[in-house]
Amino acid sequence: SYIKAILCLLAYHQPKSFDNDALVNLSNHWLKQANSKNYHHFFPRAYLTKNGWNNWKANHIANITMVDDYLNKNKIRAKAPSLYMKEFERANPKLTRTMTSHLIDVNEFGIWEDDYDAFFEKRCQAISKELTMRVIHQDIDERGQEIHTDDYGDEIEPGEGYQP
Repeated sequence: SYIKAILCLLAYHQPKSFDNDALVNLSNHWLKQANSKNYHHFFPRAYLTKNGWNNWKANHIANITMVDDYLNKNKIRAKAPSLYMKEFERANPKLTRTMTSHLIDVNEFGIWEDDYDAFFEKRCQAISKELTMRVIHQDIDERGQEIHTDDYGDEIEPGEGYQP
């Protein structure tokens, strides 16, 4: 459910297409499948595997963006991010804004250097920050139970309470 919460967060930001800043058409049919055509490994798995990364880190949710399947299969494929992002930078003058819809800062996430460690750390931080802003903070006790302070000391005296 944690992964689904992050996927909902990514969809909430209405991701834009890397090449033209248009809204990505997110299909509910595909989004509920792990092999969805909309899920794209920003650092392609084949690229990471070729460069010695293990599957766990390559498949981590922090490496997932939502794009249309044409872009994923025909323009990005197994290229290094620095290569395919240069192509998109030429085609899309709004690329910096486009990528913020994916919680990615093109200048701070190590994209142009193909630095997966930097990308992974920064994207995890961005996702965490977004989740923190949207989750309602609740205090819990030592047993993991929510603390309800609104009903302390609200004992009902005889004769008080509901009166029909």
